[in-house]
Amino acid sequence: MPVLFEAIPTQLRFRFPFKIAHGERTHTDCVVLKASVGKYMAQGEATLPPYLPDTVESVLAFLSHPFFKTIEDDFHPADVFAEMEKLFAGNMPAKAAVDMALWNLKAQLENKSIGELMGINSKKTTPHSYTIGICTKAEMQERLQFGIDNGFSFFKLKLNGENDEEIIRNYLSLCKHPFAVDANQSWKMEDKEQILSLIKLLAENNCPLIEQPFIKTDRAHTLWLKEQTNIPIIADESCQRLEDIDDLKQCFDGINIKLQKCGGLTEAKLMIELARSLDMKVLIGCMSESSIGCGAAEVLAPLCDWADLDGPFLIKK
Repeated sequence: MPVLFEAIPTQLRFRFPFKIAHGERTHTDCVVLKASVGKYMAQGEATLPPYLPDTVESVLAFLSHPFFKTIEDDFHPADVFAEMEKLFAGNMPAKAAVDMALWNLKAQLENKSIGELMGINSKKTTPHSYTIGICTKAEMQERLQFGIDNGFSFFKLKLNGENDEEIIRNYLSLCKHPFAVDANQSWKMEDKEQILSLIKLLAENNCPLIEQPFIKTDRAHTLWLKEQTNIPIIADESCQRLEDIDDLKQCFDGINIKLQKCGGLTEAKLMIELARSLDMKVLIGCMSESSIGCGAAEVLAPLCDWADLDGPFLIKK
């Protein structure tokens, strides 16, 4: 019996304006993918922030390829992923939508959980963060309260390389919960003394990680920072796929894996395994997906040190 696919374009509108070092947005374009066999239906998601090359149109064009009419109900998601890799370059969010939908569907067909299918037996509880975009102190207080009201006790602060100390001190004056920081490539080496002062402040307040401090190709300054602090330095924009990891192990302490970057659960699990073999930390993150994408990534959270899967809490619905 063939697997039937239906692609549905939509938008995920943010509860609060979401501002990072790259800019500010109020929504993210998205394509929800339904995959069904008989009475079983599963969903995947391609989420398309504007800094990606992918668009709703490119995702729909990808999913209209005749290949997707050849997938039968005896499929294995890893085999489909391998075939997509042979047929198509790039298109990672679209591949992620297919991959997560098929793992979900396969689990239903076999009456198992996705974790069981993937051999994930860990019951470890992984710290989950709620992201606070760049904002005023009053806005931060409102967003922190929303996060706390929804069960979060660990936060991630977006930094912009301009008023980072102010952002951190605003947080410290409002909240006693642990926090991580994400610079989104905004730090500059001409601000060396400011950076040293900042990491001292972070260390004094037990910050567990610094995410992507410098531009993604800047290995030398990332290595310099790693040598200045015991706080783990985590690659996000520098780490897209499995093939990137070996090149990062010297200057980063860990990686941020996102299904939309690597094409779904199939490759994400391989990335975790390789990172662990290199003694690297792992953060499983999201691109503000809905509960579809974040729910899929949640399967891998027990294998990771931290999870940043707060997308459903960042969007209105």
